Amino acid sequence: MYRFEFTGCITSILIFLLILFLVKELWWLIVGIAVILIIGYYANLIYRIIADKKEQSEKNYTPQMGEVYKVCPYCNSKVKVTAMTCPNCNHALN
Repeated sequence: MYRFEFTGCITSILIFLLILFLVKELWWLIVGIAVILIIGYYANLIYRIIADKKEQSEKNYTPQMGEVYKVCPYCNSKVKVTAMTCPNCNHALN
């Protein structure tokens, strides 16, 4: 006898359609939750991109001509004078 098995995606779709059928009066609630989840996903993605760019700019610090900077004793990278730790190796700059 052949046993019919659902894959994860088809099962999820069927469960979603069942829920939509059961709560057809609350369709706006489901749409609202979906919109919030999508907005949250893209907001988190944008935040991570901005944080990565900021981290890269701190790691690739190049002082302007005449600007005072520190040199990390562990990795010999140039670091801003106000930095407490090295952005490359995360050692304390004392």
